[in-house]
Amino acid sequence: MDTNIVIANEKANWGSGRRRVREATDFLRKQGFALSLCSAEYPGHARTLAATAAAQGADMVIVMGGDGTVNEVVNGLLTSGQERMPHIGIVPAGSSNDLSKSLGIPQHMQEACEIIINGRTRDIDVGQAGPHCFCSASCLGYFAEVAARSLRMKRLRGSLRYVIPAFSVIREMSAGWEMTVRADGNEFHGIYAVLLVGNAPRFGGLTMLPGAQPDDGVLDCLLIEMASRWEALQLIPLVYRKALERHKRVTRFQTTSLSVTMNRPSALCNDGEMCLDSVQSIEYRVLPRKLRVIC
Repeated sequence: MDTNIVIANEKANWGSGRRRVREATDFLRKQGFALSLCSAEYPGHARTLAATAAAQGADMVIVMGGDGTVNEVVNGLLTSGQERMPHIGIVPAGSSNDLSKSLGIPQHMQEACEIIINGRTRDIDVGQAGPHCFCSASCLGYFAEVAARSLRMKRLRGSLRYVIPAFSVIREMSAGWEMTVRADGNEFHGIYAVLLVGNAPRFGGLTMLPGAQPDDGVLDCLLIEMASRWEALQLIPLVYRKALERHKRVTRFQTTSLSVTMNRPSALCNDGEMCLDSVQSIEYRVLPRKLRVIC
């Protein structure tokens, strides 16, 4: 087995990832970079491929895909049971590519490949939501509903993939969730529409948590109180201005762990991907500098 493994989602970005994967692998090989290509064929396959790569002693796993593929690979590596973890390289090929943008990885294919060849690394934190890991953010409440609908928004890229379904969610929203959130000695209790737990500044194609650092050993969190539909619409331009936390219904805080209980189940979204089961209680924690990323 080659020590450099490419795990590629050629279906990323609604199928346009295939050309990007071919161009990136051709470029790396022309630069003398030995690699083996593994294509993720179905949901969960990238996780299995990553666990196999770790078990077989790969030095590097290069992810060619979007945030969902990166999320699967990271979960596969961290649940593989291996003490020694491969480095992670990313060639962005998704519709939002939030993690790569948060880490300053170029979005141009050749430039991203050159970063991998140069090999400079950064140890970043990983968030954990129950048994699931995430790199950018995890969310509960109406943000999770927006994320679920965004997966059906074919052909849209970046923030539009999330903002357009946000309008329909706001139009239909009714009751919030009665939440109790305990975080490093603090407790929040109220009726909330959203809990966002972030490890990096970007989520949903936008800078939701300006200033958040993926290697500072803490999670950056937003709690958004249940609001009227009109107030909820006013939050959207604040997100674009990177000023969401200035709104009176928004609370931002940092923590190393948090415990959440709700009066009714909520969907759970990690890095833009939906978990199969809804949750009514969940534990979050940060895993400091758990992942070595080439960036």
